[in-house]
Amino acid sequence: MHRTQIYFEETMFEMIKQKAGALNVSVSAYIRDTLKKELEAQQDSEESIDFSDFAGLWEDADVTQDSIRKKAWDK
Repeated sequence: MHRTQIYFEETMFEMIKQKAGALNVSVSAYIRDTLKKELEAQQDSEESIDFSDFAGLWEDADVTQDSIRKKAWDK
């Protein structure tokens, strides 16, 4: 594990201590867990979506602009 030193404004540090105390964990553990969740959430949102399951879905369908308009207005 890597050790580092971080400077917080007093009000922020008090909030961090309160949250850590409420969860019954150390300040360090709370900061690590919070950052881990944030980084994982960012990573999940950055992963690309695999659209290969949809390849060819409209292959035999008539989806021209004219056909769509005809279906919409001929009802």
